[in-house]
Amino acid sequence: MSVLNKVRSWIDGDSSERALEQAARDAQVKPRSKAEEFIVKIAREVESIMQAEMVPLPQGTTIIPSEYTVFLSADDDKEWQGVKRKGLEQGLYHILAERAKEIAGKKKLETKSFVIELRIDATLTKGEVSVQHSWEESASNKTGVLARPKSLPEIPPIASQKPPFPATSPNVKAPTANIPPFQPVAPPTVSKANIPKAVPLEGGETEEMTQVANRMKELYRLEVWRGGVRQNVVPIFQNEIVVGRGSKSKPVDIPLSGDVEISRRHLSIGTDGAGNFWVTNEGKNPAAVNNYDLPINQRVTVSPGTSIIVCSYTLRIQAV
Repeated sequence: MSVLNKVRSWIDGDSSERALEQAARDAQVKPRSKAEEFIVKIAREVESIMQAEMVPLPQGTTIIPSEYTVFLSADDDKEWQGVKRKGLEQGLYHILAERAKEIAGKKKLETKSFVIELRIDATLTKGEVSVQHSWEESASNKTGVLARPKSLPEIPPIASQKPPFPATSPNVKAPTANIPPFQPVAPPTVSKANIPKAVPLEGGETEEMTQVANRMKELYRLEVWRGGVRQNVVPIFQNEIVVGRGSKSKPVDIPLSGDVEISRRHLSIGTDGAGNFWVTNEGKNPAAVNNYDLPINQRVTVSPGTSIIVCSYTLRIQAV
């Protein structure tokens, strides 16, 4: 029995009888390896999401989420590298592609392809896995789920450019040319008779007053940090703002550029104007407050000065 068929049978839960038959034929018991156990655990997690999220359509077809992000612990991520990691991704894809068709049953599966990506979740222990799904279609503007270095490399300061020779170098002479002397040109003569006279407007006594608009109140300021360097301090006048990478279809109030792990709309920050603040994580990748990951689409209260981590950026609310 091939590895793929064995994994499929283990997911189905009918491996016990087959294992006994195989053991009787071989006169020995072949226990499941740790790698096989791990593949089965991931496949079952993804399959459970497929079953829970599958949507039947009126025309006799059905669809499933198109993207699955599998989070591994840091220890497991180290073990599954190189060719071994590629084999894990390809094996999961082929196994789950067949399982998706079987789950759909008589209905035609409308989802032609899906994506499985492996990521690290530092909160998981060895052997634990977590799976998140997405209904977004794969496109060039989708959030890239990539490994991020632990620390950003320090960029050396740009050396000030010096002139190639001193301005007063005795060996360098200014170029000379036969330039004619400057001849001043007299301004053209304008006849006073040709100058039109100002005509007073009708109703000169009526004067339009300047409209004075009410100035918006600054609610707080948002510090934007990256790589240990404060990039900006932005005054905020709205009760709720959106932070993210931004795009034409999904504009944001505070754009964070240069990090593909940041979603177009990654985090929203709100206030009631009375000193109370809260944040909501809307991104595909984690956001954290004081090193605690924020749950997806749940409002969490924060205090001014608290570090709000959005991938490689750190935000801090500054009360005014």
